[in-house]
Amino acid sequence: MNRQDELEALARLAGVSPEYWDAFGTHAVVPEGTKRAFLAGMGMAAGDAEEAGRTLADLEARTDARLAPPCLVLRCEAPGLERLPLALSVPESARSGRLSWALAVEGQTGDALAGTLDLSGAVSEGPVATVGTRSVQRLHVELPAALPWGYHRLTLSLDGGDGGDAADPTPVMVIVAPARCYLPPRLAEGDRLWGPSVQVYALRGRDDWGMGDFADLRRLLTASAGVGAGVVGINPLHALFPTRPRHASPYSPSSRLFLNPLYIHLPDVPEATEDAALAARLADPDLRTRLEALAAAPLIDHAGVHAVKWPLLEALYESFAARHQGQGTDRDTAFQAFRAARGRPLRLFAIHEALAETFAHMGHSSRDWPADYRDPSGPAVARFAEDHADRVAFHEYLQFEADRQLGTCAAAACDGGMPVGLYHDLALGADATGADIWMNQDMVVQGVAVGAPPDPLNLKGQNWGFPPLNPVRLRERAYDTFVEVVRAGMRHAGALRIDHVLGLMRMFWIPHDTAARDGGYVQYPFDEMLAVLALESHRNQCIVIGEDLGTVPDGFRARMWQENILSYRLFYFERHPDQSLKAPADYPDKAAVAVGTHDLPTLRGFWTGHDLRVKNDIDLYPSAEVYAREQADRASDRSRILRTLEAAGCPVHDDGSGAALSEDLIAAVYRFIARTPSMILLLQLEDALDELDQANVPGTVDEHPNWRRRLGITVEDLAAYPRFARLAALLRAERPPVDA
Repeated sequence: MNRQDELEALARLAGVSPEYWDAFGTHAVVPEGTKRAFLAGMGMAAGDAEEAGRTLADLEARTDARLAPPCLVLRCEAPGLERLPLALSVPESARSGRLSWALAVEGQTGDALAGTLDLSGAVSEGPVATVGTRSVQRLHVELPAALPWGYHRLTLSLDGGDGGDAADPTPVMVIVAPARCYLPPRLAEGDRLWGPSVQVYALRGRDDWGMGDFADLRRLLTASAGVGAGVVGINPLHALFPTRPRHASPYSPSSRLFLNPLYIHLPDVPEATEDAALAARLADPDLRTRLEALAAAPLIDHAGVHAVKWPLLEALYESFAARHQGQGTDRDTAFQAFRAARGRPLRLFAIHEALAETFAHMGHSSRDWPADYRDPSGPAVARFAEDHADRVAFHEYLQFEADRQLGTCAAAACDGGMPVGLYHDLALGADATGADIWMNQDMVVQGVAVGAPPDPLNLKGQNWGFPPLNPVRLRERAYDTFVEVVRAGMRHAGALRIDHVLGLMRMFWIPHDTAARDGGYVQYPFDEMLAVLALESHRNQCIVIGEDLGTVPDGFRARMWQENILSYRLFYFERHPDQSLKAPADYPDKAAVAVGTHDLPTLRGFWTGHDLRVKNDIDLYPSAEVYAREQADRASDRSRILRTLEAAGCPVHDDGSGAALSEDLIAAVYRFIARTPSMILLLQLEDALDELDQANVPGTVDEHPNWRRRLGITVEDLAAYPRFARLAALLRAERPPVDA
């Protein structure tokens, strides 16, 4: 193998694809410099061909010298395995020796399962390999150990022969997972549910604190259940940046493991009612005046909301600390249990938040902090946590109360008889300047950002700015980081939508200071990540929905169907190759169907072309010709939609001019998607309330008021709002329960 071939072999071993085809069918070869940048970011030295060769040889030697891989992932239909199959790499000199094993089964107390196995009768797999000066034989064995679904710790060692390094005990994480993700019985039996989708911050309430919160969400769930909805879809609730409240995108969070404390409804915090002084502060006329001003503003003032709520959250914690902390009350017991359950990630997150406050004057990222504080496991961080224990506890308390209030929302959905209830949204990644990246630096690929190659909506490609997780380290660490993120997303949820679910299979990486077109795809351990997802889905009894828009690899959606992962299908995008719209029967059953999303125009905005005018006003079009072409395409789309609705038995009286959105038209569109076999239908509240503007205009930051728009109707008045009531009645009629 020549040196260039060794670079290519190393890249393949790391999952780097040598080429890709973009959405236009254009073939792109990944530049050599891009491959080197990817490898360097994963900790694989490949500065030149010779160095790449040494790295490749070292990786192959370490792999062959290890008795078993660090992680073994198995799937089974039944909730467990009768025997444990293993593939071993055994030194030829130990071929007739014995294998000792000990297995700690998750959730079982007492001694681990243990035994020995004579290797002389083991089945050989493949030829003998040479590792340095030794010969290694690959063997297949089965351990007589029954394992349930779960995460189990196996320890292996060789007895007899000259095993060298392989004779040292070898730890293996054994993950036993269901064959596919969870589906609730009602959906498996044919029910087709519907429910509203909303940006929680956009909700209004009669007790309004300037942005929607958990009290508004709870009331929405109760109201939705009352009109027959089975699910409510919401935006990511991930923790953002208290020191930068204007950084408001829920898809660019500080942490995907924890919640945004500004969703806490302060009057519902127990300390607010049991502390008379706090109750008086919440009733203060000056505070009410400030809240009225925030509520009356046309857009959310995130900094203003933070300025009002944060001092009061601090006061609530002070009351909690004085009345409960360390005193063995029920509230303290619940807090300590929450701390224990969330463990090290919660403590590190709280420490990060306290550090971010302390060093906010130095910059927005932990890279701007003094060097001693950049390592979460370093002694300076440990001293800081000890010296600032009260502030760390404050941030833990915020997560405790946010989680409690989100739990009351989930309980309201259950009490209302919703089969699914809350449908959470999991962002694709975390902002490079936030807590997750600081906590997991060894898992992150340095010098690289995630994005997308050119497509019709983004002709230059996209750079989303956040760093990817290292696929090699993911497997070495038995997917612990991935498990934590999925569990956090499924907490208090009946369904979890995974943004850009294609990232489980591959992600498009872009080296820093490089155009998106010079990026490339890196493969992830797709089969094993799907197994972990299935296991967590069953444990949490949580449906998985995969946002599979964009450039979808061949066979990907078929695999999603097999895995019980619901596809995400949008009325705007479901078309045949000739651009004609698909009929309802053409939609898949295992899908969540909607008209649009937060990144797309509302139905009114789409029909009237308002979104195109907005993009033109903020110079998102490269030329007047492109703008004119999109306007012409939109006119054609209106005609296609009217013809498609007519053919599907959903006729509407509309001249197709786009001058206005009629009640007939919105009813016809939702009747159309209600007739699809898709299991879940989402009614965007913006459509039900005749909103014009969308939540976010992709490609903008400050040019447009993204993540700041609020709905025009209070949650308390929603059920009686005429259009919402009519659409709810329509969807109930089109999607009756199977036992009705």
